[in-house]
Amino acid sequence: MLRNHGIIVKVNAQDGTPLVKEGDVVKAGTTLVGGWLEGKYTGIRYVHANGEVTAKVWYSQKEKVELKQTKSKGTGKKENKYSVRINNFQINFYKTLSKFEKYDTIEEIKKLKLFSDFYLPFELIKTVNEEYLEEAIEYSKEEARQLGIENAEKILNEQISDKENIINTYVNYNETSEFVEVEVIYEVLEEIGTKEKIVF
Repeated sequence: MLRNHGIIVKVNAQDGTPLVKEGDVVKAGTTLVGGWLEGKYTGIRYVHANGEVTAKVWYSQKEKVELKQTKSKGTGKKENKYSVRINNFQINFYKTLSKFEKYDTIEEIKKLKLFSDFYLPFELIKTVNEEYLEEAIEYSKEEARQLGIENAEKILNEQISDKENIINTYVNYNETSEFVEVEVIYEVLEEIGTKEKIVF
């Protein structure tokens, strides 16, 4: 997600000297209000800068969607296999090969004990194979564009706390015969700036 510059819309400095004005383009890290006041008769007086600066900032997110994809889908079928390990020697109570062509494996190991703090020198291993199938999916360019927009907006929406401050949305596309790349840009009106201590 990109948020590295903005255009100043409003500056209201309660304490300190404004260093930016309406219409200025600023980058992250730019000092917005200086920690001093300069008077005709009093000279320069250092203060804790305090103010509100409102700017239009842009958040962007790119998402690439392949037109041809392979997705995995679980069948719900499982097979349980058990074995015992004594030191470095393992005894399997099952055939080595799984009956599934494609599967994920989860292994649980339990140490056996006689008392609360006395473990026996062997482990019981439970292996669970969960079958899945691979499904070929082919998207049209329109479907890929829509999916890319949805994915990008989901990420952007998680980062922006106040959705009411989104004033514009822009979408850019880059398309090839193999994929569609989507860039969603939010233009957001927000208060920018952080307070830093004066260092003399």
